[in-house]
Amino acid sequence: MDLSRESVRVLHVDDNANVADTTAALLEHEDDRLCVETTTSVETAIERLSAEQFDCIVSDYDMPGQTGIEFLEAVRDRHPEHPFILYTGKGSEEIASDAISAGVTDYLQKGSDTERYALLANRIHNAVDAHRSQRKLDERTRRLESLISSLPGMVYRCLNTSGWPMETVEGEIEPLTGYTAADFETGAVTWGEDVLHPEDRDRMWEAVQEALAADGEFEVTYRIITADGTTKWMWERGHRVPRAADDPAALEGFITDVTDLREREQELRRYERMVNTMQESACIYDREGRFEVVNQHLASFYGTTRAELEGESSQLVPKIRSEHEGDPYQELIDGDRDELRGVVSGEFSGHGYEVLEYRLTPLEVDGQVTGVVAVTREVTEQRARETELAKQRSILKAQQEAVIDGILVADESRSITWYNDRFIDMWDIPQDIVERGDEAAVLEWAVEQLAEPEAVRAAVESLYDNPEMTSRDEIELADGRVFDRYTAPVVGEDGTHFGRLWTFRDITERKERERELARQNERLEEFVNVVSHDLRSPLQVAGSRLMLAQEECDSEHLESIDNAVRRMNDIVDDVLKLAREGVDIGETEPLDLRETADAAWRIAADNADDAELRYVADEKRNWTIEADSDRLSGLFENLLGNATEHAGPSVTVSVGHLDDRPGFYVADDGPGIPADERERVLEPGYSTADDGTGFGLRIAKQIAEAHGWEIRVTDSEDGGARFEIIGVDFLE
Repeated sequence: MDLSRESVRVLHVDDNANVADTTAALLEHEDDRLCVETTTSVETAIERLSAEQFDCIVSDYDMPGQTGIEFLEAVRDRHPEHPFILYTGKGSEEIASDAISAGVTDYLQKGSDTERYALLANRIHNAVDAHRSQRKLDERTRRLESLISSLPGMVYRCLNTSGWPMETVEGEIEPLTGYTAADFETGAVTWGEDVLHPEDRDRMWEAVQEALAADGEFEVTYRIITADGTTKWMWERGHRVPRAADDPAALEGFITDVTDLREREQELRRYERMVNTMQESACIYDREGRFEVVNQHLASFYGTTRAELEGESSQLVPKIRSEHEGDPYQELIDGDRDELRGVVSGEFSGHGYEVLEYRLTPLEVDGQVTGVVAVTREVTEQRARETELAKQRSILKAQQEAVIDGILVADESRSITWYNDRFIDMWDIPQDIVERGDEAAVLEWAVEQLAEPEAVRAAVESLYDNPEMTSRDEIELADGRVFDRYTAPVVGEDGTHFGRLWTFRDITERKERERELARQNERLEEFVNVVSHDLRSPLQVAGSRLMLAQEECDSEHLESIDNAVRRMNDIVDDVLKLAREGVDIGETEPLDLRETADAAWRIAADNADDAELRYVADEKRNWTIEADSDRLSGLFENLLGNATEHAGPSVTVSVGHLDDRPGFYVADDGPGIPADERERVLEPGYSTADDGTGFGLRIAKQIAEAHGWEIRVTDSEDGGARFEIIGVDFLE
């Protein structure tokens, strides 16, 4: 600012009004910046100084009642630095000395020439300019001292030499370093050797010198060790101070403690690394739903970088808004909602279709909501797995409830984790006992219903002592029921044991059927013995007598008797065979269907030279099945024998694979079987031939069923009979 162009208000005091007015006019004429006001008494001047602001006082010396020096002393009591010029006609060394002692700013003798007034005007300006400059300098000094005292650090001047010895230091030196300003200024402690961390000294010297060489300024961060051994982080900014060529270079600067800031920065970096390594997307939205800050996972989700994504509008927020009434996002911004959770799905540009689980919360800074913090997680595969798992659980539960078995599952601590209603019904256990999950209580309830409770209790405890064991047995209840009990460990793929599975099946009716079947087999064996012995013996006698009679005489009746005896023997053979074929099949083995059929054909077509057996199948098809060899031969003997018996000696029989299901067929080109008789031909004793026994096809049916197969009668392509044996699996 140009102080010389500012106006100057002057109070001129002189007991001679004419002199005062003349001086004022001439001064204002001399310099238009001066504004001179006059008064003729010291008393009036003091009053005006108390009420008004003047830049300079010009006073005469010799005035009635009070001299100019006495007036000066009065002014100095209230305004020690105010410009005061003693302007008098009585000049002497004594007056000048007294004026200087009283603190006069300047001293000038009056004169009549105009140059004297120009000199006075110049003295006034010089005094005012000096006062104003000093006042501004004092204010700057005061502010600087206030600033330094308020700064969280220290200012310094040091030499730019090894150790950086300090010339002056001010500020929070002792709180910062543990040393006093005097320690540094006297050289007792040097910054570079006693305070700067040893590991940072060389690095700091090189960094400061390089920066000074570049532009004369530097900014560094480093560590110090305080007087009590504490390590702190410092931030320093400084510059080179111009000095005489022969003086060592000096530096001035400011140092402050940034330990807390450094620790916060490190914590922030750790937090940033943590956020950027999250497998969830995290971000901060602004009030308009634009990305302010995003983590790396979110940027990768959109196939872009964090810098490119920040500032873009969110694709999630509109989807959330579309699924809610009102505007839930705005409610977060307005402070009307503390949290927003949910799941959305849809297309996201740069990524594709995704199901996202989200959580949004308001971001508050100084009590004001400035944005929204959002965390999202891709749950597409998880939701698909959960849906599939729920489906499988529903299917499993339906299956477990549909089965006839009672099921109980206990974990490794023998707490019940699952059971079905059938289990409760079978054991008639109160629902509340099972729901408590106490497997021991359930076991005690069940054991008390058994015919031999102690033996079963011991077996159960043994199984729990050996968790890898599997067991199956039959247990009898006191009321006569019999349960098939099966138990096995529940084991994960990694071999971890999760508990034990128990299943119970009521086999009371099956055991009764087995007992009844055993009784029937006994009776059947008795019947076979009767037929085998009591019927064959008379027939053998009749046959022998018939041979004797045929030798002794020739009668047309003997042939009829011979046919009857033969028929009776055939019936006995078929009945015995039917009875015995009803017994379960023996050991099975892989058999070639064609080889078995060929052997049976040689028996069935013994007297039918024109008959033909052929196989219909792709050359790549396999003919091997798993069966009882004798029984399979019997099946073919009866089916092929039925064909030669009913279709004639020139019959063609075909054997082939079924096309629409596992199995094979035997078909002929004979007259076929009427549709209304196809079910009856498989019944025992049914035959359309005069000499047939009616047991052949029945035996074939029993052999098929003994293997777990089914036999069905239909038409062949040539109009004959076709027998389909269904459920036969051909081996690979």
